[in-house]
Amino acid sequence: MTESPYVTHRETLLEGKYGTAYLLQQFILHQYAPYRYSFEIDDHRGGFDSRHLQMYQDMKQCFWENGRSSDGFMELAETIETRCIRQAEANRDELVQLREMRPEDYPHDNGTDQLESYKSAIVLREMHHKRYVEKGFLDE
Repeated sequence: MTESPYVTHRETLLEGKYGTAYLLQQFILHQYAPYRYSFEIDDHRGGFDSRHLQMYQDMKQCFWENGRSSDGFMELAETIETRCIRQAEANRDELVQLREMRPEDYPHDNGTDQLESYKSAIVLREMHHKRYVEKGFLDE
């Protein structure tokens, strides 16, 4: 019996901090909860090199054959989901805190415009919030 790709590639799937690793994490979440996490390979195929495309194909085949009982799948999917939800909630909490703050109380670096720094921080948190909602990590 060959080792599950969820076990073989666990480190890359959990610790990879680059675009293709994030795409593979999205794919795992889609396998885990397709009604909540969308993934369309045709939207991303150009971003996969041969190694990562093989990882994708191996996970797809393994899941097709074994489903959620694929060795290592559930633990990996739940870990990724928990991590993403935590990041989404932390971002939302920061956004709420920024919105409640007076702009003149916003901490900023010396030599930077305080109001512009505050506005930029809000725009960044709102952008991330929108993406977290679109990806299914938050319901709001």
